[in-house]
Order: sequence, then C-alpha cells, then structure tokens
Amino acid sequence: MPATIPRQETCPLCGAVFDAAGQGCSPSCPMSKGCAVICCPACGYTFPQETGLAGGLRRLLDRLKKDKERTAP
Repeated sequence: MPATIPRQETCPLCGAVFDAAGQGCSPSCPMSKGCAVICCPACGYTFPQETGLAGGLRRLLDRLKKDKERTAP
C-alpha cells in the first residue's frame, strides 16, 4: 500500500479533484512501498503527492489564488 496522506488532490493534467488515499501507483512496482506517487482516477496521470513544506506552500498559494478569483470583478 502506498504511503499517501489522505487528503483531497487536484490532478495537474485534467483538474479532477479526488481523495489521494488508495490512488498510489502500481503495487507491483518494487519502489511502491513508501512511494508518494499517486494516480488520477479520471485520466490516469501519475504525479508525486506534495507533502511537508512544499505541499503546505502549494495549498496556501492555491487558496490565495481562489480567494483572489472570487473577489475579482
């Protein structure tokens, strides 16, 4: 089972929002244990789950962008 943190992810390719839990890469991969690569259930695109400081910064920037879009005329 991949070591993903359960939280909402947004696919950078198609924009689908999904729960990252259980969306890890192929379990047959020798690197899958402890791997933070997740797979979008909508389009199949694989990308690393951002955690720690990088993930926190990304979530902050995304939230600020959404707030700015809401307040724009």
